Amino acid sequence: MRAKYFLFLAAIALVCGGFYAWNPGYLMHGGLASTPKAGPSGTTNEAGEHPDAADVVVAPVTQADVPIYLPGIGTVLAYNTIDIKAQVDGVILRLNFQEGDLVKAGDPLVTIDPAPYQARVDQWQATKQRAQAQLDNAKVNLWRDQQLLVHDFATQKTTDDEAARVAEFTADIAEYDAQLKFAQTQLGFTIINSPINGQTGIRHVDPGNLIRAADNTNIVTVVQTQPIYVIITVAATALAQAGSSPGLSELPVFAYAQDGVALLDRGKVVTVNNVVDPATGTIKLKAVFPNDRSKLWPGDFVDCRILVERRRDGLTVPTAAIQHGPKGDFVWVIRPDGTAEVRRVKVRQQLGDTALIDHGVQADERVVVDGQYHLKAGSRVAIVPELVGEEPETPNTE
Repeated sequence: MRAKYFLFLAAIALVCGGFYAWNPGYLMHGGLASTPKAGPSGTTNEAGEHPDAADVVVAPVTQADVPIYLPGIGTVLAYNTIDIKAQVDGVILRLNFQEGDLVKAGDPLVTIDPAPYQARVDQWQATKQRAQAQLDNAKVNLWRDQQLLVHDFATQKTTDDEAARVAEFTADIAEYDAQLKFAQTQLGFTIINSPINGQTGIRHVDPGNLIRAADNTNIVTVVQTQPIYVIITVAATALAQAGSSPGLSELPVFAYAQDGVALLDRGKVVTVNNVVDPATGTIKLKAVFPNDRSKLWPGDFVDCRILVERRRDGLTVPTAAIQHGPKGDFVWVIRPDGTAEVRRVKVRQQLGDTALIDHGVQADERVVVDGQYHLKAGSRVAIVPELVGEEPETPNTE
């Protein structure tokens, strides 16, 4: 029993010794040493520092001439798209192109067997020649009868009959001439020429096949890509705010790759549609691009920016400074006394790393671009070049 008692006392002594080693100031101050707490904002320690200041990275509000863009999604369309189809029946003798060839207007693309159509041309030429010979003979006979009629060696009826034969053969020649022209036109259709400057696609018919005009078969498609069109879809309200209206326009437009970084080409808006899509509230614009570098391809999607205005002495801040709250966009502004202030702003546009501000800040003020999550209204800040090892927290929304 006594051994257990001594063991109990020894355990108490070990616990008390360990507590003293952990907090030696307890006996000196008559109780537990208190953990220092952060004082109110603006207090300093013995070294003159603010131990409660939040580290932030700031950037100045700058003033510059800023272009204002109207963004939109563009769909690339060929300037011209031509489906090459046969207008006469026949066997395809040759395809005078390779898939993907660049062709010029007038270049022969397809050769259809011309033999039947050449024979028809020859036939109508012979028929016309026979009718011409008959007409020449009828004219001679008419002249003779007219001379004989003057001396009463021919009757009026004979003369009238010859005049009728001349008129008949003249009409026959006109008919045969029309038939000949039609046959020559059909013969011309056996050579299919490119109607535009463009590029051929994948062929759908091989040489040696019989093709019929009635089948409406597409042999190959030629597209013109220099210049090229882009149909841009934008919000109708944004277009109205930009001051543009239906009809013709000359607004500059820039086409970017889908990453929004690589510039593909520069062009201009040529037409603003006169109909707003009621389902989406959008309107379509047509822009034309020279596409000299062949960066735009029909059917592709591009990121378009239409230059609608240039803001003189616009106020800009880094995009990282813009925060979003239930009352709208805001930034943290550093006062001259080194404390943070919430400032609601109206953002005109955000383009890349720069945001254009309509109102809410002034030139040469400083805004927080990193470290906002540690701030509250009136917080004292310590400006540092960058924050290292910070984990993102739940952002303040005012």
